[in-house]
Amino acid sequence: MKKENLSSTQTRGYELFKALFGYEMNGVSCQTLADRFGLGKATVLRDLQTMAASGLAEQLPNKQWRIAPSFGRHAIKIFNEVQSARQRLDEVAQRYGLSEQQC
Repeated sequence: MKKENLSSTQTRGYELFKALFGYEMNGVSCQTLADRFGLGKATVLRDLQTMAASGLAEQLPNKQWRIAPSFGRHAIKIFNEVQSARQRLDEVAQRYGLSEQQC
C-alpha cells in the first residue's frame, strides 16, 4: 500500500503506541514522547487519551503513560494460541515420523 494512502493521524497513533513498549512499570511522560517524535505535547496527549479511551494505554498516578494491562492480556492470548498450534504441529510431525529438523 502506498504511504500517501495512509492516515497520518492513525499512523502517528500507531507509532506512539509502539513507543509505549518497554515502559510498563513506570511509564513514560507525554513530553518525552513529544520530544521523541517532534510533536507538540498537546497532540501527543490527545493521542494518548484516545488510546486510553480504547483500552490501549493508561495514565499512571505519577502522570506517566504506559500500555494498558488489558492489552497485555490480549498479547498473552495470542501467545497461548501460537503455543497451542505449535504443540499440534509437533504432534502431527511425530505421528508422521518427522524430526524437528525435517519440518
